Amino acid sequence: MKAAIRKKKMLEIVQLSEDTINRLEKAGMFPKRFPLTNRTVAWNRDEVEAWLDLRQANPDEVEPNESMGPMFEKNPNHIKARKRAEQHARI
Repeated sequence: MKAAIRKKKMLEIVQLSEDTINRLEKAGMFPKRFPLTNRTVAWNRDEVEAWLDLRQANPDEVEPNESMGPMFEKNPNHIKARKRAEQHARI
């Protein structure tokens, strides 16, 4: 069974600001939220924990300034790092 976590709990787990999470999510670099009701969203706890595990396992692949997320989309090294992360997540 998958566990859903609400924003407050997700922020406690990840230890990033809400703005940073929003930027990462918009850039496709953080697990997507999903609606529980028409006014409540949540994240899949397993996906959030897998994202943290990936960050911990690959600290050199974290962008130096995440607020510049879209600028890194065109960087070949960033694209390669994302592909490796996606492949790792499938395993």
